[in-house]
Amino acid sequence: MPRYLNFRSRLAALLAVLLIGMVAVLYELNRRAERQILAQVETQTAQLTTALELGLQSISTSDYLDDFIQVRRLPPQQLQRIRRIAIVDANGQVLDSTARAERGRHIAPPTDAALVTEGDPLASEAGGNNLARTIFIPFQVLSKDGTTERNYVVVTLSAQTLADTIAATSRQRLLTTGIALLVALVVAVTLVWRFTQPIGDLVTAARRIEEGDLTVQLTVRRRDEIGQLALRFNAMAARLREMRELERAAVVGRLASGIAHEIRNPLNFINLTIDHIRTRYAPAAADERATFERLTASVKDEIARLNTLVTNVLRVGRPAALALRPVNLGVLVNVVLDVVRSKADAQGVTLICDDQTQGRTIEADADALKSCFSNLVINAIEAMPDGGTLHIAITDTPTGQIVRVRDTGVGITPDDLAHIFDPYFSTKDTGIGLGLAVTRQIVADHGGTIDVESTPGQGATFILTFPYCHRPPAQSG
Repeated sequence: MPRYLNFRSRLAALLAVLLIGMVAVLYELNRRAERQILAQVETQTAQLTTALELGLQSISTSDYLDDFIQVRRLPPQQLQRIRRIAIVDANGQVLDSTARAERGRHIAPPTDAALVTEGDPLASEAGGNNLARTIFIPFQVLSKDGTTERNYVVVTLSAQTLADTIAATSRQRLLTTGIALLVALVVAVTLVWRFTQPIGDLVTAARRIEEGDLTVQLTVRRRDEIGQLALRFNAMAARLREMRELERAAVVGRLASGIAHEIRNPLNFINLTIDHIRTRYAPAAADERATFERLTASVKDEIARLNTLVTNVLRVGRPAALALRPVNLGVLVNVVLDVVRSKADAQGVTLICDDQTQGRTIEADADALKSCFSNLVINAIEAMPDGGTLHIAITDTPTGQIVRVRDTGVGITPDDLAHIFDPYFSTKDTGIGLGLAVTRQIVADHGGTIDVESTPGQGATFILTFPYCHRPPAQSG
């Protein structure tokens, strides 16, 4: 199972969190609104009860309502939401009111089904109706003729505060919902941007590959499907680069092989001709013979060098038929160093071979390994034109031997280090770049490995490993 959430799971989790958060916020707002509205209703109920008590109590006194209330010395907040307390007879005439100007006015008497009415009847007659509720509390009084009649205690209370509270809580819910939706929109846009940006990078990279640039690589910062897609794209680009290099190497190899075959025959004829000339036409005089021998030897050396070059061209990419026998790497390396010692002395290069194998041998082709170490040693000496030290260390391992060829030369740049073993890649003005490619081929033919470490300006170290015994696969055909 993957240790990461895929994109769909993350999106579902994010939407779930947003939904749960929005529901929690709205639930808390609703609870707060309920508490606020309940508190307002309780306050209005308490004030209404107080007003009714005052109205009923004032009937048995000779004081007007406003004077009666002043005598009681009630705190103002107890009647804060009460607009008026009035006594109204059965005919709708206002007998008493906390508002003196309303005494003697008439209002429509209520019916038994409408003892609670919306609005303020007296204020509506004046054209100034606001949010209010009027409650008629009937009571019986004895008239002058001995009959009873129904009068009313009329209490008008303001509903403005309750309406303001309801409106405020509605605005809070609307504002909170809008903020939550805005946050969800921002999160969704951010998520879409994060999702589409890698896709845009992928499209750009695919376009560059279509144009022939196979060096493009995507930076992988995610572990979801988009990250996996980027990894697969990088692997595809690497595979395309490898295939292009293989095709290029195959084309160049076929061309080089054809040319090499055409060169080898003339070289052999020239070499035989030189041998014939040395035998049949050598001068009799000693000084002239010496010059003749030196010149013909130089020609043969050049022919041998060209023949080696042709052999290397033909050898690249092809497994060799090895003549395996016990080989002492310390002795073989010293033989190679003796060949180049005069050149090394001329450049001021010190040659050191540190053999720690105590004479233990490996199964190898001595001639092939001699060519391998010759390439490495010559390259190392050429990398130290102003002198230095070439140190070759040979050590044992449980499965084979390790050879470290370290020089103190100019080193190899990181860009060149990645291609140092590629066929036909060379950092020198002369040569065709086959020496290290052939060296790697020889090491691989022996079942070994070769690596290189280098710091520009501080030299390079080639590390070769060889098994004690290697049996190459049988050659077909």
